[in-house]
Amino acid sequence: MSTLYGTEQLILNELFDHSIFTSTITSKTTQARAEAINALKRPATQQRLNAFFRDLVGVIPSNFQENLVFLPGEKWLSPEAVHILLATLKAVINLPELQNTQLDRVVDVRTIVRQVHSEVVELDEKEIRRQIIALFVQRLGLFAADEPEAGPDGDDQAQEVEEYWDVSPDFNFIAQCLVNQLQETQQLPALTAVQRVNRALLNQRYLAASSRLWPDLVAHKAAIAEQWRQTNRFVLECGDDYALLLDERRTPSTAKPFVIAVGVARSLGVGIPADRLTARIHQIAEQVLPGYAINVSLVKEALHDNALARFQDGYIMATPLVHRFAMHTTDKGED
Repeated sequence: MSTLYGTEQLILNELFDHSIFTSTITSKTTQARAEAINALKRPATQQRLNAFFRDLVGVIPSNFQENLVFLPGEKWLSPEAVHILLATLKAVINLPELQNTQLDRVVDVRTIVRQVHSEVVELDEKEIRRQIIALFVQRLGLFAADEPEAGPDGDDQAQEVEEYWDVSPDFNFIAQCLVNQLQETQQLPALTAVQRVNRALLNQRYLAASSRLWPDLVAHKAAIAEQWRQTNRFVLECGDDYALLLDERRTPSTAKPFVIAVGVARSLGVGIPADRLTARIHQIAEQVLPGYAINVSLVKEALHDNALARFQDGYIMATPLVHRFAMHTTDKGED
């Protein structure tokens, strides 16, 4: 396996982080990104990237005019997420104000949410807005919050703040890539043992010795570690009962939700019913950081993002990774 160039590493790492890579160069585009965009126009670059992804996880990014989409994770393929994703694409593409201009690409948040709600009727508008933000603002970066506008001056009544999103100039290209990628995932070819292990590592960043994939990881450990080394970012750490894909760009967290998440994970033992997780978070928060106004959602995110716990058959259980962290009754956690 040949070493990837820096431009190729930039592209693939952006796909790992955001699932898309867009090709428009603006005044805010860094020189490194501009070089990567120009490199992607070369067939040799596309061939090397496709070969890397195919060997790694058995699927290549969808490419439409040098705009890429890469969706290998199971969470992207839930029916609810796909329904909201496609409804949002349709709502934005059909907006009259975006048909004939590339200068002002601002859309009203309420308009988009209501259009999506007309198709995703099983969810309320608040939940739809939350999921659109998670997908299109935080994950894909296709929407950016625009400056809100308040009501007319001189009105003493509280005014409803109007929210807007700036839409990426590459939105339509990425929309086509998203549709293509979703169609391709329905025809996934048979995966090799290495590809199955890598997909699991990419989705959850760890494997326990109890996993059915553990024998495959042990048998191909050197080859798998070398594949991830090509990213110039991820390192495979293997213990006696776990394997962890370490991200060298991330520093150990000292955020309070993370500290509480470590405490919660260490308290799980053989597992607790999933519907008792919120109560356990409050219990541990009071022990670890008395008086702290806990945000339960952030703690749950920390449990997931740091692979400290997993859900199975209605229970939540700690992963072997929890033993990598020391627990202190202060506002800091240590790795």
